[in-house]
Amino acid sequence: MTVFFTCIIFIGIVLTVFSLILMLYEKKRLHDYRSDLKEKKDQLISVIEDAEELIEEMNRFSDYAVTRIEEKNNILMDTIAKADLMIQKLQSTAHDKVLPCEPEPDKSGVYDECSITKILEEDKQDNENKNSAYQMKGKVLTFDVKRREIIKLARAGLESTEIARILNCGKGEIELIARMGR
Repeated sequence: MTVFFTCIIFIGIVLTVFSLILMLYEKKRLHDYRSDLKEKKDQLISVIEDAEELIEEMNRFSDYAVTRIEEKNNILMDTIAKADLMIQKLQSTAHDKVLPCEPEPDKSGVYDECSITKILEEDKQDNENKNSAYQMKGKVLTFDVKRREIIKLARAGLESTEIARILNCGKGEIELIARMGR
């Protein structure tokens, strides 16, 4: 009988030691998960910081691009305004003097009134042909609708980031179209 009790006690001790070993192993494994979680958290934070830095850089670049485009647009608008003024002056002088189109031989390299009116008429016909070709394309119409929507939302007081989220467009594109719409 003592052998029986000794065996039971021995089996109990072995089971207790085995369970303690399993508990220590489980504790070590849980500790590894915590350190892994900490490493992953640090990696995620660094990725988020890099993404924020990238977004700031992209915003700075889009602001730079928008300002450059605005400068070029202002130069272009000034040039167009000067050209319109010159055209109006030419048209007013052409209406005052209705002369038959005869080239002046002594002014080589300088355009006379008749040649300018011919050039303007040809340019007008070319623009009409291009406009009719552009109206058939769907992309121009969708951009026009998007542009109108951007201008409408900008006039409603929404910021460019909110408009970009709503219309799924770039912030720089929104700012450019909104500024040109003014």
